[in-house]
Amino acid sequence: MAFYTNTVTSRPAASGPMAFFSAVATFVENLTDARSRSVEVARMQHLSDRELANIGVSRESIVRCVYGDIYNC
Repeated sequence: MAFYTNTVTSRPAASGPMAFFSAVATFVENLTDARSRSVEVARMQHLSDRELANIGVSRESIVRCVYGDIYNC
């Protein structure tokens, strides 16, 4: 299952070559964030139901927990 997130940053608008490098930097930041979230989802999916219950998360809410800032949980 793949997820895409789009994080809005509040950087000043750049122009010319700086706009390109700014866009690349933003892309790399978003890619890194998505990768780390995917790793966290996978880690939590490997926990037992008892381990999940101990941290207050149900198996059905793992993705919502990891992506909570996007889903406004």
